[in-house]
Amino acid sequence: MAPHRTRHGGQVIAVTNPDTDKPVKQPRPVRKLSKRLDVARQLHDLEQDAALDIVEIERLRVSVTRCLWLFLAIGSVFTTTGVQDFLAGHLTPADPVWWGCWGVEPCLVGILITILRWEAAMIAREIAIDSKAVDWLKRFLLGSTLVMNVVPAIMPRQGGISAGMLAAHFMVPILVFFLAEVMPIVQARCTQARRAITLPTNTPAPAPIPAPGLAPAPVTVPAVVTEPAAPAPVPVAAPAPVEVPASIPVPRVEPTSDAVAEPPALDGLGIPPGMQAQIRRLVADLDRPVTAVDIQQATRLPASIASKVADRFTPATANGYTH
Repeated sequence: MAPHRTRHGGQVIAVTNPDTDKPVKQPRPVRKLSKRLDVARQLHDLEQDAALDIVEIERLRVSVTRCLWLFLAIGSVFTTTGVQDFLAGHLTPADPVWWGCWGVEPCLVGILITILRWEAAMIAREIAIDSKAVDWLKRFLLGSTLVMNVVPAIMPRQGGISAGMLAAHFMVPILVFFLAEVMPIVQARCTQARRAITLPTNTPAPAPIPAPGLAPAPVTVPAVVTEPAAPAPVPVAAPAPVEVPASIPVPRVEPTSDAVAEPPALDGLGIPPGMQAQIRRLVADLDRPVTAVDIQQATRLPASIASKVADRFTPATANGYTH
């Protein structure tokens, strides 16, 4: 019998032998090609993700910043020698000032880089820098480095003027300044590009709608209608007693069973008149005493109000005793 192949998405993921029901080992070229196809599909899915752009921008920023730092350090070493030569003059290494002159240029370059990094953070947040003090500080740092590098080349202490050294001492300070100026701009633009990428948000799934019949029926509480209070009865003077002769017996009226009892009033419970009429029809149609469950099923009244209504329609002897 032919082996059974299990497919998923058009790809064979398992081959089993129908006789032994054990997986059959695929040929090596098939396994290698399957692995390559899996890697290709995973790469394709990752390339469609918008977060990949953020990763690429961050890698570009790190790479460019490292290169700029390297060239800035090389240019700062050259300008440091020019500044030290300008400040040290005819001093010898035996003088501590000769050694201190080596730290002047790194100090100037460090201040310049710190200011430009702060400007980069403000640019990334679209905050304008309109302070003239910042511009004058940068110009002073550039001018100081440029002057201290160019003067020794123009007025050498030994020998004549070298055109190459003059050009180098003139260009390298300007190059260092612009490198320090470009570095924060690169970081700011990369930050802006990274923040401009919008990642898709996972919207929460809508709440499932319960099937009909599972959820309990909502209990509708009728609005409480306050009926106007009945006017107080006007006191009526009692009639004068009539003397009846002893010889004439007074007839006694016995209550008959055919007398119809007047339905009880439902005032004070907040039940609308229309619902009161519905309750009375329900009581009249039943051949037994009405209960709170009957009233609640017919009118959807709360259990507490339905119990009070049922108590009013229950005869006095329903509980086995007379009030």
